[in-house]
Amino acid sequence: MIYSNDDPMAILAMELERTDNYGDCDESDNPKCPVCGAFEPEYYYMDEDEECVGCSECVYKTDVLF
Repeated sequence: MIYSNDDPMAILAMELERTDNYGDCDESDNPKCPVCGAFEPEYYYMDEDEECVGCSECVYKTDVLF
């Protein structure tokens, strides 16, 4: 998985790769985006029905395309 530079899970992923995951690390207690799977994103974006449409890692602002 690709992590941004300010993602706290980036260091953990690097250490898991380096140590071949011999430690007892459970990632399930860290909040993650239900859309893209990013761990501990800065913001979650919700629609009118209070359903998550993404986070600060997978949703971005753009100009109108049409």
